[in-house]
Amino acid sequence: MKAREIAYNILHDVFEKHAYVNISLNARLKGQDLKEMDKSFIKELVFGTIERKYTLDFILSFFIKKSPDIKTMTLLEMGLYQLMYMDKVPSYAAINESVSIVKKVLGANRANFVNAVLRNYERKKGEIVFPDKSKNLKKYLKVTYSYPNWIVERLLNNYDGEITEGLLKSLNEKSEVCYRVNTLKVSVDKFKDILDSKGISYKSGLYIDEALYVDIKDVENHELYKEGYIYVQDEASMLVSKVLRPEEGEFVLDVCAAPGGKTTHIGQLIENKGEIIAFDIHPHRLELIKENCERLGITNVKTEVFDATYVNEKYLEKADKVLADVPCTGIGIIRKKPDIKLKDYTKKDIENLNEIQYKILQSSSQYVKKGGYLVYSTCTIGKEENQNVINRFIKNNPNFEFVDITNEVPKSLKSDTLSYGYIQTTPLEHGIDGFFICKLKRIK
Repeated sequence: MKAREIAYNILHDVFEKHAYVNISLNARLKGQDLKEMDKSFIKELVFGTIERKYTLDFILSFFIKKSPDIKTMTLLEMGLYQLMYMDKVPSYAAINESVSIVKKVLGANRANFVNAVLRNYERKKGEIVFPDKSKNLKKYLKVTYSYPNWIVERLLNNYDGEITEGLLKSLNEKSEVCYRVNTLKVSVDKFKDILDSKGISYKSGLYIDEALYVDIKDVENHELYKEGYIYVQDEASMLVSKVLRPEEGEFVLDVCAAPGGKTTHIGQLIENKGEIIAFDIHPHRLELIKENCERLGITNVKTEVFDATYVNEKYLEKADKVLADVPCTGIGIIRKKPDIKLKDYTKKDIENLNEIQYKILQSSSQYVKKGGYLVYSTCTIGKEENQNVINRFIKNNPNFEFVDITNEVPKSLKSDTLSYGYIQTTPLEHGIDGFFICKLKRIK
């Protein structure tokens, strides 16, 4: 099967079946005899078409009177993405290959339609009128950087126009893959020696000692991954466990734990000396934690199927530290998961999500013993899911107070909110994913 056809099948899964792009991509590539160059082409075409969908659709609206069926639209978006963004793909190849797939999938009539639209774009692309920034900032940002209205509105509700534009641009940039070195098995310096001996290039993390940016292809099949030396994790995600600051011998609860990045990092930080209970509502996702623990050599984690919006009474006031890494809109990780842009959150959806976040925070607080700590974190940006939720909790729970996290955060990671107990990272300001992390202490 040709690369473009595989890319179309993946996009069909995502757009029509609402599949997660990474899951569909891995499934569709499995068993295919493809060169690394073809795999890279497929990934770029798939992720790029998703990432730029709103821009592509805006441009196509100039050449289509009425939106066609979703299959035709997907193939038009793929073709246009190649014409606009893939400089190494000749125009004739982008058009001819797109037409060929349409003919195979939808027939000759649709193929003629797609051919006409793409060729019309090539002839008249200079005539397209883009939104004027000074007249309609929201539409300009949506079309220029390709985001749904709800994300543009969220950021404009938190930042001025200049910073919002910078954030949207930074969230479109490709991020390097970051790995956490598993210091239970190897020191960071020793692991660097191993990489040097294998001729594998790498860069040290921006903030976290055990973070490395390593040039490894197909990581899950790499020997260093299989041997448990590394775990794929962004530095912002690692920062959550650093702020939690677990210590040897402590009892720790991670209430929304799967797939286990923060759980296993906590286990690593306390060197298997202590106990970690990991909750998740989905049994199959808890299996991922078990698999990761086994690969990494982490032996102090126990998993339980449990809905974190409820209270598990057997752990009342038992925990030294509790981590509530709650479900969120995920704006801060769009660099890695551009299909988040395809979500169509309404105001009501966000309000419902806020209630879930608050319920989890409220339930989690009941596990904390006096003098213990609770960390609330999300991988999103904006007060709506972060400061507002925390402030509501503090207002209703005077037995908790904010903790100054200046000493838990690397000095090179600047933020003027650390003394107030929280930090919001962004790729624009810090070069890592967008995470909100807040630490609270139970004082009575």
